[in-house]
Amino acid sequence: MTQAQEALSGPVTAAEPEKAKPRKPRYISWDAIRVVGILAVLAFHSTLLAPVDLPGFDLPPEPLRMDFPFGASVLITVSGYFAAMTIGKHSSLRWWLRRLARLLPAFWVAVLVIFAATLLFAPEGLPRHTYGDLIGNLALVHLLVPDIAYIDLAHWTVPVQVAGFTAIALLAAFRVRGRAATAVMWAVLLVPLAVRYVFMGPGDIVPAWLSIAMDGTGLNRAHLLLAGVAIYRWSKHRLSFTQLYLMLIAVLLAHDLHPPANDAVLAYAVAMVLICVAAYEPAWNGRVFAALERPIRWLAGISYGVYLMHFVMGSIVARHLADLGVPWWGWVPAWFVTAIVLGWALTRCVEQPAFDFFNKWLTPKGKPVPKTRPARPSV
Repeated sequence: MTQAQEALSGPVTAAEPEKAKPRKPRYISWDAIRVVGILAVLAFHSTLLAPVDLPGFDLPPEPLRMDFPFGASVLITVSGYFAAMTIGKHSSLRWWLRRLARLLPAFWVAVLVIFAATLLFAPEGLPRHTYGDLIGNLALVHLLVPDIAYIDLAHWTVPVQVAGFTAIALLAAFRVRGRAATAVMWAVLLVPLAVRYVFMGPGDIVPAWLSIAMDGTGLNRAHLLLAGVAIYRWSKHRLSFTQLYLMLIAVLLAHDLHPPANDAVLAYAVAMVLICVAAYEPAWNGRVFAALERPIRWLAGISYGVYLMHFVMGSIVARHLADLGVPWWGWVPAWFVTAIVLGWALTRCVEQPAFDFFNKWLTPKGKPVPKTRPARPSV
């Protein structure tokens, strides 16, 4: 955050184009954590959430049900880490636009595809949506407006990330750093916790405006992004280990107290330890990583697309198979295959080309256009 920021318009074109700086190596540790996160999301939604919430599925045997959701939370924390890492490399406005260019085009296309597929192919029992729901989801207000139904239940993460990235960009624009940044982080953690405990406890009558302010804006999940920011600042010696430890304790408390109540705090805590290890020592070596490097990197590279496409589209395919009499050990793998194939298509056909287009537009004249990396958003 202390690096000098570039102006959005860019400097006057130099006589010779500036050479691109060599990129740092892409460590497999972060890809492995992304893969753990996305596989946890797929396992929880396919083996428990959809079979319980939607009619027509036979539940897998109890030992094979993933009943401790933590994957989406891990992926948002990873996004927070890399947001903190990259914010100083561009002006705050250009950084923010680049983040939106990674998130929103793929999200919008996913919403349109899922809406159309639901109308055309969803079997009896799966919820249909109105055009008002479609517009509300495209406008990212499906958390704010109770009357707008989710086109895809998993898409709660997108407005949370957009709001968080907007806040980070504004703090960078006003040069909030050092102790001031630490104070802001503590406020974002502790004020919502105090409000939740004092005014929104069991049996309390909660005003609609307060519920929207806390849960509709994504403030109840701000601690997930903040955890990633805190881990990055600790890895760069901007937070002491004691400060990090206390902050992550507060993050776990927030994760336990804020809804939804079914999140697995212990699993998320273990994942945060892995993220801290990756931040401290990102170069993970070993036979397992050497043997699985290509599939790990490939799946991590399409993880955002997989996340966007997995829940409803996987449910449609799996329910049709279940209605035909296919047992759980047939439709659960089909769910995974559907999510991965559609996620790959969304990444290659929409997310990466869209980012390439906007990245060229956002790069000042005379500057080399950074090469696109595979799907940097985690969710």
